This record gives sequence, C-alpha cells and structure tokens, in this order.
Amino acid sequence: MKSKDANDARERIIDASIELFSKRGFHATTTSEIAEAAGVTKGLIYYYFKSKEEILSHVVNSLLEDATSITMDFVQEGIIQMIKDGELDIEYDRMKFSNEESAIVFVNRLLEYYERILDYLLGNRLLLRVLMFESLKDSKHHNDLFRLLDLSRDIDSNPILKLISEADHDFTYSLDMELFKFFFSVMPLVTFAAYYDDLKERSMMSGDELRNSFLQSFRVVLSSLKSGNEISLRTKRSYDTE
Repeated sequence: MKSKDANDARERIIDASIELFSKRGFHATTTSEIAEAAGVTKGLIYYYFKSKEEILSHVVNSLLEDATSITMDFVQEGIIQMIKDGELDIEYDRMKFSNEESAIVFVNRLLEYYERILDYLLGNRLLLRVLMFESLKDSKHHNDLFRLLDLSRDIDSNPILKLISEADHDFTYSLDMELFKFFFSVMPLVTFAAYYDDLKERSMMSGDELRNSFLQSFRVVLSSLKSGNEISLRTKRSYDTE
C-alpha cells in the first residue's frame, strides 16, 4: 500500500471511529461497524490499531498534545516573555503589569489564545462528546476527560505551571486562582464545544453568532478580573482580609 493511501486509510478509520463513538457510544460500537464506515477491512484496522480502545487512546493523546502545545505558545508569548521584559510581575493573588498598556496587550493575547483553543476544540467536538459520555461511566476511558481538565497537579508535574514558576518564583498556584482556571482548565470550552451543534439548532443562531456570543461571555468574565494594570488571580472571599 502506498504511503498516501495508507495514511488516508488510517485517517478514515480514525474519523469513522470518532463519529460512531459519538453517535452510538464507545462500547456499543463494533470493529466491524468501524470497518464498514471507513470502507476498509477489519484486518486493516488491526494492522494500525490493536483494538478500538487503542484508537480512542490515540486520538485522546493527540488532543492533549495539541491543546498543551497551543497553551504553551500562549504562555511563552503572553506570560514568560512579558516577565522577562519587566512588563509583568506575578504576585500571590494578582498579575501586576508595568502599565495599563501592557495589561491591555496581555488581555488581547489572552483573548486570541482563548479563541484559538475554542476553534481547535470545536473542530474536535465529536471526540469531546465521546469523552463526556465516557466520563460518566465506569470504563477504561473514564478519566480521559479529566486528563484534559486536570489542574490539581503540583507545579513540578505540570509543565505549564512549572514554566511560569521558573520565570517568576513568586508564582504559586492555588485552587483559588480563578483566572488561571480559565487559562488552563477548559471545562467551559469543552462543554460548549460538545453541545455546539445542539445549541446551534435550539438557539436558531448561526455558527458564527453562537461562537461570538460565547467569546463575548469570556470577555465579560475577564473584564471583571481586570482593574487598571492589575488582573486578579483569585476571587475575594467574605473571610479574606485587606
């Protein structure tokens, strides 16, 4: 089999698997159904993948790698470089910029990142539906969605948080940091992407209108955390003192 034909067949197997998993459920989908939908033999599926479990694991790992890569790009440009240039100092509970102009530059970069990650997840929304379904079951793939959402790891085992900590030693991640939850926890994005087609049908909005409405909601949340040249990293609680 020629290389191009082989790659095409492999991609058809992956695409057919995700579509069937999202419609019928992972456990209800058989290898024979995947082969029929992909237009290949069962033997060819087993040539590329040991099982349908391996197919799902492969696409989940690819999703995680791509999402991490997109986030790392933002962290390098939007956080690390600004720290190195003296434009940003991270304190325990806030990001303090050298001036309001630097804060505006950061916000714009964050909005661009959020838009980029949203579009990536929308392009993988069928897979996200599968992961949401599996997260509610006692199955091998029960924790796959939580791998994407995991922010509870300490800095040493989280490459994104470790990178920030090395650039600014004052940075200490805590579960209070609502803004950093938005940076790296993608639950709102995952939910929106997974239900995107249903929301579009029910709302009678076009895809662009729905997407822009969601992005506007993020802008509103972000604006509530920004004050002058500072952005709060955690919400103030009633028992906090000044």
